[in-house]
Amino acid sequence: MNKGALIGRGLTAEVFEWGENRVIKLFFSSVSQDWIDREAKTGAIAAAAGIPSPSVYETIEVEGRKGIIYDRLKGSSMLKLIQAEPGNTWLYGRRMAELHARVHQSDGTGKLQLQKEIIAGAVRDSAALLGERTKRICEYLGAMPKGSSICHGDFHPDNIIVNGQSIGIIDWMNACIGDPLGDAARTCLMINSPYITPDIPASMAPVVAEIKRVLLDNYREEYLRLTGAHQDELKAWMLPIAAARLRENVPGESEWLMCMIDELLSE
Repeated sequence: MNKGALIGRGLTAEVFEWGENRVIKLFFSSVSQDWIDREAKTGAIAAAAGIPSPSVYETIEVEGRKGIIYDRLKGSSMLKLIQAEPGNTWLYGRRMAELHARVHQSDGTGKLQLQKEIIAGAVRDSAALLGERTKRICEYLGAMPKGSSICHGDFHPDNIIVNGQSIGIIDWMNACIGDPLGDAARTCLMINSPYITPDIPASMAPVVAEIKRVLLDNYREEYLRLTGAHQDELKAWMLPIAAARLRENVPGESEWLMCMIDELLSE
């Protein structure tokens, strides 16, 4: 079978139509086979757990590139819907929370990497920026709850596909086992990031900031309500999550993250 039209492009891969109801995610040459195999495995685990996500079929090679065949989730990304309907941002924030809480009801014991190991590795990789803070943050992380829930690891509106009342999650490459509040804290951090994509004019920055604020407030409020967790328990994860985020080198984030880290360490 030949690949069809290009559906989307990211930092690691391109997604093409693959027949009527499937897609193929073709990775760039910079992505290792281990990474591809891990994504296929984690995606299959999520689908098997009953989480709304695309089924994984096989890994194959097409035109010299490694790829994974998935079910096609028809619809639009939640990010595109928010951009098209900013007045409904509050509603999408609540739908995000409902979906994330549902993910965290699934137990992943023995199936995936440990959340705390992933975070600790990212913190250590950021030691050049963190300096002497590194050891203190790793010790702090060691005392945090371990947890046994399936965590997506990169849960944000562009990884959520909406089709009316149907909703699903894509891109499970960062999935792990851990404390749900660590996963929710990462989502809060990503929503609150000062980063704005280059295609958005600087004059729109205040509008984007307000949309992010509404999304974050509604996501956080609804997630805490649904799970019975406390705001302080969520905040407790922000220090290691912020330190781990440094490794991703997102434009405009480093200074913001370092200020947050120093503030949290001073409390």
